[in-house]
Amino acid sequence: MVEVTTLLVTGFGPFPGWERNPTPAMVKAVAALRLPGVRIVGHVFNTVYAEVERELPALIACHKPDAVLLFGLAGRTGHVRIEKHAHNVTTRRVPDASGAFHLSADIRTDAPWRLPTGFACGPLAARLRRIGLDARPSPSAGEYLCNFSYWLALEAVAQGGTKRALFVHVPLPLKAGRSARGAFSRRMTAADLAAVARMAALMITGRPAYLAKPVRRPFAQSARP
Repeated sequence: MVEVTTLLVTGFGPFPGWERNPTPAMVKAVAALRLPGVRIVGHVFNTVYAEVERELPALIACHKPDAVLLFGLAGRTGHVRIEKHAHNVTTRRVPDASGAFHLSADIRTDAPWRLPTGFACGPLAARLRRIGLDARPSPSAGEYLCNFSYWLALEAVAQGGTKRALFVHVPLPLKAGRSARGAFSRRMTAADLAAVARMAALMITGRPAYLAKPVRRPFAQSARP
């Protein structure tokens, strides 16, 4: 059992085609948890390759988290995706928020074609489904910055910089209207995504049965490393 005393949780800002990203609010939802013995560090990345490549390793080196939990938007997906792998590839179709592409089609040359997470994705998906939210393990985190950041986090696991890492993709929530929780439809709200964020944090820290209560404290987004 991995003992988690520091959790790094991250999200992303807007990116081309998707100006409304729900993941910063999910980071705040996790940062508001009161988990005894766990320090939570939150950070929201600009959706820029160069910044993520610089900042994520620096955050891990600075805070020495036992676990890294990453959230990203999958705007065309109607369910929560618990990502099982990161792949050694970047897209050449869509630039990052600065208008740039990654320098190469591969993230790392002479590296494996994919890296698996050591986290059990099935139990998290099952827990979310039990509270009425459509969640499924996913074999691919795509080719964009979500996959890129996941690769860097899993690379840090392989190098001993952290003990476990997980990426969770979420759909775009409703702007208005009621949740269809339990109907397993696309109708998820911001409150539903906050519940996803909290459950993922409880599971990755090994506290699934703990009834966490929000604490009134400001979101301590880390300074730029």
